Amino acid sequence: MSNIFQLCSPVWLQRGLRATVLTIACAVVAPAMVQAQGVTATLDNAASTERLIAEFGSWIGNPQDADQVVTTLRSGRPTATAGAASQEPATGPLGYGEVRLALKLAQGALAQQGVTNPDAGQLQAALHGGVLRTPQGEQAMDGVLPQKAQGTGWATMAGRYGLTTEDLLPPPGKAVVVKRAKPPSAKAKASSKTKAKSGAKAKASAKGKAKASTKKAVKKTAKPAAKAKSVPAKKKAAKN
Repeated sequence: MSNIFQLCSPVWLQRGLRATVLTIACAVVAPAMVQAQGVTATLDNAASTERLIAEFGSWIGNPQDADQVVTTLRSGRPTATAGAASQEPATGPLGYGEVRLALKLAQGALAQQGVTNPDAGQLQAALHGGVLRTPQGEQAMDGVLPQKAQGTGWATMAGRYGLTTEDLLPPPGKAVVVKRAKPPSAKAKASSKTKAKSGAKAKASAKGKAKASTKKAVKKTAKPAAKAKSVPAKKKAAKN
């Protein structure tokens, strides 16, 4: 696709399309941003950092080192004593989309030199510039961040390091599936109504039994009283 793109489009159109795709890539990676005291902040810092760590963690070495590199590029301040996270970015603080592009371009720059699993010093040279040491020898690196600070565009550096616009697009995210509670079935509704009716009948029968028992108790207490009244009457008759 990239070869057809290069053959059918003039240079100025290629650059314009690359810039457009890069803008879209930044918009996909970086959420809505606000400026606070000169430092770019985002509304979902934790989620964006986790996505970058998931994408570049194994390439940088481990999630902890990746977290430090991302934090350094985001804040513009060193967060480690050695490696890429120990040096202040020449660009100052970067947005999450810019952090991803910087790491992706550093990945391409090192791949050109045959480095696919960089150590801390090699990643530092790719990002900040300096001497890249490899088994094949030493190579001077301009560094992605110094070039950006001097005004070099992301698209220009992508072409320099052999990356296409497709390479710079972020990986597709996973769709979030929301589980909803199922509405009660007709059988469940019918059984609940039946239970309610049976409960009402049970209450009514219980009330009837309670009334009957109270009536019986009243009758039992009333009989001894009648007998007690009849005894004095018999005694009066005997005296007469």
